[in-house]
Amino acid sequence: MIQTTLTATPSDALQPTAIAITGAGFAPGEIVRIASTLVDDAGVTWSAHGHFMADARGEIDLATAPSDNGTYEGVDVGGLLWSMQPPGGISRQFMLDATERARKLGSPHVDPVKPHVIELSASTDGQLRARTTLTLRRLAEGIEQAPLRDGRLRGHVFRWKERLLADGRPRGCIFTFTGSGGGLEMGYAPVLASLGYDVVCLAYFAYEDLPKFIAAIPLEYFEEGFQWAQRELGAETIAVQGASRGGELAIALASFLPQYIKGVIGIVPMYTTSVGWDPAKGFGGPSFTFRGEPIPHCGAGDDPDWDRVRLIGLADPKGYASTPEYRKTLEQPETRASPLPIERATGPVLLISGVDDQMWPSAWGSDLIINRLRAQGFTHPYRHLCLQETGHITPFPNTVTTFTPAVLHSLLGIFLACGGTPAGTARASRQTWDATAAHYRTVFGH
Repeated sequence: MIQTTLTATPSDALQPTAIAITGAGFAPGEIVRIASTLVDDAGVTWSAHGHFMADARGEIDLATAPSDNGTYEGVDVGGLLWSMQPPGGISRQFMLDATERARKLGSPHVDPVKPHVIELSASTDGQLRARTTLTLRRLAEGIEQAPLRDGRLRGHVFRWKERLLADGRPRGCIFTFTGSGGGLEMGYAPVLASLGYDVVCLAYFAYEDLPKFIAAIPLEYFEEGFQWAQRELGAETIAVQGASRGGELAIALASFLPQYIKGVIGIVPMYTTSVGWDPAKGFGGPSFTFRGEPIPHCGAGDDPDWDRVRLIGLADPKGYASTPEYRKTLEQPETRASPLPIERATGPVLLISGVDDQMWPSAWGSDLIINRLRAQGFTHPYRHLCLQETGHITPFPNTVTTFTPAVLHSLLGIFLACGGTPAGTARASRQTWDATAAHYRTVFGH
């Protein structure tokens, strides 16, 4: 009797690695249920499944075999990884009931640096036929971690034990910034460090004793961070990246502190900065200042009726879509006349946006940035990667994306529309990863 097998190749790899899932030893035409399971740190079991027909050789390859009647349908090699759901399915009540930040955002609650261990199983007629384990690592061996608390700096550092590359050159250093939820950016950071770079997750609000909200934060704070990296990490080449509000921050830093920065990635960014906001003071003034002066930002507009926005977010299955209001504000003549001077940047610029971004019009804003670079004769490489079927959420591959069309904002407690589809977001994640890795090879030369 032929032994049935289920194989993940590779079975132990860095998270964004393309994974092949195959089965063999089944009867030709046999219907096989292949499932994936991940138990997160809160004890919640996330799972996905599909039903697949074995081919004439009794084999199943998820790269070519369509899923039927499962958590995803059609041919999708990563479907069992991105379509995992908690026991109650994709009801938003899961996020409302959550106490952990990750689950509020519709993601498994796992340590951001620990491996994700996923159990894969194949069964027919309710009987287990084969199983295997897939380990997706978030942090490579040889990297040290440490909190960053130096003066007013707060954050987290990933630092390679081997300080120099094999050819004797120093490693590059990437600074990563969170969006409007504040805290530490730990979604991209450990994976980027695993590419061979030191990474500094520099918090700037809603973390420890830092300001609780984004209002008049001095860019000199980040300058101190860059000087710290030069002094303590020996960083000769520094790059920055951020998503959402962190994306506009990355563009602002490359514009106003170009002497430190040799490459920038703005993920779902804007061509100017958003208005500052503090609940005690409402909307008004800049989010960031430089040398005591406001940097370019949009006008205050009307202070939103948060109760109304919250009710709309709960009532609309897609969440509250803020893009129309943002677009109206951002198109005001005074705002269009106040772009960030990104042409001052001294290295490659990569912009990543989602066509269906419902949080704010990042594809439109990124186009304005590109047009400014074109008009100014920018001499460094620049690119706008505009992702189809994608909204405001742009993860790396093999990430759970079932809840990505809307998120429960961790500070505001409002369901906000993000746009895109779970399947489209997952498909586009490969483009995000490939472009990111290529960008850093250009910036750092390795």
